[in-house]
Amino acid sequence: MKMIKIYKKRFLNKIIILTFLLLTPITSSAEIVDKKWTKNCDKKNKVCVIAINHQTSVPNSDKKKVLATAMIQLGSTTERKMALVDGEEKTYKLKEENKVVSVLFFNLPLNVDLKKQPLIQIDKKNVLNIPFTHCNTRDGCVTQIAINDKVIELFKSGKELTLVMAPYGSKDNMSINLSLKGFSKAYKSLFE
Repeated sequence: MKMIKIYKKRFLNKIIILTFLLLTPITSSAEIVDKKWTKNCDKKNKVCVIAINHQTSVPNSDKKKVLATAMIQLGSTTERKMALVDGEEKTYKLKEENKVVSVLFFNLPLNVDLKKQPLIQIDKKNVLNIPFTHCNTRDGCVTQIAINDKVIELFKSGKELTLVMAPYGSKDNMSINLSLKGFSKAYKSLFE
């Protein structure tokens, strides 16, 4: 049983990594805003994400800088299940079933403490921690996790998503607040 869980986890990680590779071109050219969740697609409308960002004012300027971006993209995974073929003979057959998986990504600034996984809160209630995948100068530090329908429902019913992270070398955590305005409509649009 433990091997099955490990296999599923490894397989899901491969799907998530593949999804991330498909996602990369979208985030660099997309018009992501800080007021509400919006849908953004690649040029051929084959790969879409919903996203929102958090902007901060640049000192001594009218400009704003993106501090963090949250994105959700749909991926798929294949689940293998044993199905009863003949009840009398108790024979089973391995069946494969494709399942849609929502993958949550955050692009965070460089110089965060990678030893501490960021915490996601919805309306100040802890939901889950999200692991880092990598850091680079273009995207910052990237996190990702597959989320289930229960978490999606919390996003839909919530008003504010808070990401709590630790800046490197600081004792105090930093919070980034993102509106959940428009989330339900944007998420539904991923299935259209």
